[in-house]
Amino acid sequence: MPKTKIETTEETTSSARRGARGANVQHVLDVLRSDGPSSQAAIARRTGLAPATVNNIVQALRADGVADVQWINGREALVQLVPKQGAIVSICAGPESVQGSVFNFAKGTRTNRTRKLLKDDRPGASPEAAIELIRTLAGDAGVAVSDLAGVSIAIQAPIDRVSGSIAPWAANRMPVWRNVPIAQVIKEALGVPVVVDNDANLAALAEWTWGTGRGSDCFLYVTCSGGIGGGLVIDGKIHHGGNGMALEIGHIVIEQTGPVCFCGSRGCLSTLASERSILAALQGSESPKRSLVEVIESAKDGDPACQRVLYEAGRNLGRALANMSKILAPSVVAVGGVLSEAGPLVFDSLHSSIEENNVPAFCPSIKFKRALIADATSLGGVAAIMSELGQGVSELPGWMGAAS
Repeated sequence: MPKTKIETTEETTSSARRGARGANVQHVLDVLRSDGPSSQAAIARRTGLAPATVNNIVQALRADGVADVQWINGREALVQLVPKQGAIVSICAGPESVQGSVFNFAKGTRTNRTRKLLKDDRPGASPEAAIELIRTLAGDAGVAVSDLAGVSIAIQAPIDRVSGSIAPWAANRMPVWRNVPIAQVIKEALGVPVVVDNDANLAALAEWTWGTGRGSDCFLYVTCSGGIGGGLVIDGKIHHGGNGMALEIGHIVIEQTGPVCFCGSRGCLSTLASERSILAALQGSESPKRSLVEVIESAKDGDPACQRVLYEAGRNLGRALANMSKILAPSVVAVGGVLSEAGPLVFDSLHSSIEENNVPAFCPSIKFKRALIADATSLGGVAAIMSELGQGVSELPGWMGAAS
């Protein structure tokens, strides 16, 4: 009979210590991601670890090339996360295009590519098109695909966490991805670490990591452009819910008798505050527009019809955020996407809805802000891969936000 290994008390204790060390390292990494560059004393206070333990972890992270120390005045030093030398590809696939960027940390460069769908293409950029784009971007970085540090795939649709595929109720928007276990397919094709998530979730992670959400234990993000999506970051982690459908804020019902949404409901926020709905509202006026950007520009120039539809969009968005805030009690709510560029034309009515729904009485310290991070989905993909690899970037370098 094969001998069964009986773990001794000494072995059990050793295993527990290794687990504790791993947890301590994760605590330090989480603080550096959430707070940015921090002194060892500040890290010790935030984690509750002994200063000597923090010092040992910081030295190990430095030796591994994950962290560095920046001296401020000869006496005080700040610890910050730095990326390892390598390249990360972050792409976003949607109904009309697949676009991506390669972030080459060895050279400090970023290169962007976009493939728009042709009339002969099937609806929605296919998995094959996404894989082809990743390979092209790896070539742009001058690295073999197998040498990529990782790949992030943002999908402009909700992802079912059980199947790893686009949720069935939303699959009609990208039918060629229907029933595709996305992470599994991409990983099998490329052989590198892969993270797959909804585009709004990744945008929320970027805004929490480097934008208005930094330092927030509970951060709510909503993006309003062609569609409306949201993400929730709690204690530095994207909250997906039981099946990945958390924060489908675009499908909160605002008006029971409103327009029919593609999800099958009536009066969803997406039918009242998205680009398509705003443009549709202007069709019957003398100020029809071709894009949300044009609507905002005309409203700023004094067009009353454009001002009206933006006011109503902000009011409806505020109603949705008021309900979410009473449920989640976030410390910070950030609004991103093209609609946020309207400034007071949207935010005045948004704040009016917040006041009307008495949100300050429930969450007196809550802050509603405009998001800061441009191209948040791509950068959120980088943040997700780095978190998966036990890495990070405490301060966002300028080259990451621009194409080379």
